[in-house]
Amino acid sequence: MILYVNNENVIYGILQDKDTTESTDGIVFNGEFSFEQGEEKEGFCKVFKWDGEKPIIEYIPTPEPELSQLDRMEEQLGKSQDEIRQEGADLLMEELIKRGVVK
Repeated sequence: MILYVNNENVIYGILQDKDTTESTDGIVFNGEFSFEQGEEKEGFCKVFKWDGEKPIIEYIPTPEPELSQLDRMEEQLGKSQDEIRQEGADLLMEELIKRGVVK
């Protein structure tokens, strides 16, 4: 079989050809490999890497999804008037300190 690996040694593809002995753009591996190997862990993604001799599995934390524009707008709409007033006052104070008006 041929394993296709990027410059960070992450396996991104395989060619299940039993008669392969050489490859110009992949790594020849004579063992067993499948992207279904390894257990699933909640909160983690499996990353298959080549360690120079065999494939290994690394688990990386699943990235938190970024808030959509609508989610951010709803978050701002949910703020109380006091929170909005305090944010404005904080920004104004920051600017006054930066200009040297207030110490």
